[in-house]
Amino acid sequence: MAYELKEGQGSIHGNKKKLTDAHPDFTGEALWRGEKIRIALWKKRNKNGETWLSAKISEPYKKTEGQEQQKPAARPAIDDDLPF
Repeated sequence: MAYELKEGQGSIHGNKKKLTDAHPDFTGEALWRGEKIRIALWKKRNKNGETWLSAKISEPYKKTEGQEQQKPAARPAIDDDLPF
């Protein structure tokens, strides 16, 4: 039986597609007021070494027809002739 969202509840999982620090560490979804919402969480650390979570709630991501999954941007070539 597939997981069924219940009002006011959801689930969060580790983000296996995280490519950069800008991507969330955890993603998931919840059901709020009859609508599915997307939840994204980032692990943060303050200057004292304490950890906390930063959250963003948004509408669910919808892949449009013909849209390909984003691939990581190519890194620029390194010029070894630089004087520093």
